[in-house]
Amino acid sequence: MESKTYGSVLTSLAERELLLPYFRNAMLSKQWPESYDVTIDSSPYYGHGDGMFHPSSHALMGARELYYRFHPDHRDRIVNEQRNVQSEMTLAMGSALHGIVQAQFRMAGLVKDAADVEVEYTIEEHNARGRVDFLVHHPDGNVYPVELKTQNSRGFELQTQIKDSWDAQLSMGLHGTGYATGVLLVLESGYPYRMKEFLVNRNDPLLSRIFAKFDHVRECIAANTPPEHCCSLNSVQMKACPARFECWLKGGVEGG
Repeated sequence: MESKTYGSVLTSLAERELLLPYFRNAMLSKQWPESYDVTIDSSPYYGHGDGMFHPSSHALMGARELYYRFHPDHRDRIVNEQRNVQSEMTLAMGSALHGIVQAQFRMAGLVKDAADVEVEYTIEEHNARGRVDFLVHHPDGNVYPVELKTQNSRGFELQTQIKDSWDAQLSMGLHGTGYATGVLLVLESGYPYRMKEFLVNRNDPLLSRIFAKFDHVRECIAANTPPEHCCSLNSVQMKACPARFECWLKGGVEGG
């Protein structure tokens, strides 16, 4: 009789999954130690205040908002989101799940050492900096940069393709680390903890637009002239924008 583990691996291989068969096999293996340590990162965002563009937060942000976020005369007056218990718990749980997945891939031998985890890169010509969750040294002979995303059950159920923001982040990571293809893993953050994977080729046309925007923002800051508005006055986007009081609402201006 076919075991559930073996059957799961065969199903994954039939679906042409690159990483999940190895992860599932590792999780169910009896060869691992009875316990292992997972680090939960609760430090401030690693790129805060470094003056560089970051893939997770800036890649798809409007040029005018970026201008106010980076301009020395405006950046300290940006309205930042207030911390709350829910957001802190979300970050902590996401960090814990990242740690579990990274540890399992490392114990499986697909992540070689600590240098393959949270791999930092810098794209100096566009003043950008980021990091990739981990690098997998696959049995097929290729190295795949991997980004791991967690979603609640509803979001996971509805996610049939990668988000634009994920595409931008992984593409920047591929560019920064020098690879053409990576893998985006999506993990359901609650029971039954299902996983999906997407093989992603670097999106060079998207990168060209992102890098052109970054360069334009830097030019605008040097000229002390903001780019065109990236939203409309009194729009939903404007009312949620952290830069609204430096932009449309500066001086108490409101629309009719």
